[in-house]
Amino acid sequence: MSTIRNILVPVDFHTHSEALVEVALSMAHKLDAASLTFLHVIPQLPDYSDYKPDTLKQLEATFFAQAEDKMSVLMESVKERMAGVDAVVVSGEAADAILTHARDRQVDLIVIATHGAQGMEKVLLGSVADRVIKGAPCPTLVFNPFRKERGYEVCTPLSSCVQTV
Repeated sequence: MSTIRNILVPVDFHTHSEALVEVALSMAHKLDAASLTFLHVIPQLPDYSDYKPDTLKQLEATFFAQAEDKMSVLMESVKERMAGVDAVVVSGEAADAILTHARDRQVDLIVIATHGAQGMEKVLLGSVADRVIKGAPCPTLVFNPFRKERGYEVCTPLSSCVQTV
């Protein structure tokens, strides 16, 4: 089993993000990871160049500024708890941006939360976590913040928990 040194954690700043951060920090410590990167993806605005493109650029700049402010708050809360923590804000389609970042940075593990969409909601809206799992270049841990119990245990070393299939 390869060593997990670089962990990517996509965050959307919804109510479960704090729990996801705690899970990611715990995983990073238990796996003795060298780096932990929090990634936030701002949805790309459609091209309405027939209209007022300067207004759209202002709106996009506002989104970036707000996301960077939220990332700064997140970094302040975790910077003393682990060395090697990084934060990135990018624009694009969420799953594609996460997968691109994971490939470009040669990430060893992705820790992502799911919103728990089911049925028609999942069909209509899709699932970022599902698409990341299917396209990830590395193992992916999916955290379900909506379950009453987490249902997993991380051992040290991790290889003692993994069974060959």
